[in-house]
Amino acid sequence: MSDTTHPRTATEGTWALPLLALVPIALITLLTELSTPWLIVSWILFGAVVILVTAGWVTVFRHGMRGSSAWGMCVLVHAALVWKLISLAR
Repeated sequence: MSDTTHPRTATEGTWALPLLALVPIALITLLTELSTPWLIVSWILFGAVVILVTAGWVTVFRHGMRGSSAWGMCVLVHAALVWKLISLAR
């Protein structure tokens, strides 16, 4: 039997990189008082995460998503992204 899904479908790995990129922002938030330089670095990293998530959604729209675990990772990334947005905006 052959697998009929496209080899470029979104998997857990599609969402792992944005999730890993959120780790430095969380560490900066926990370990510093978010002075101006750290706040700027956090917003730059947050922008990079948003670009990575957008690239993940482009993959989903073009090739689809493979498996429920990939959807679970997608939800986790988006929940962490919203949490960090609220944290940075305060």
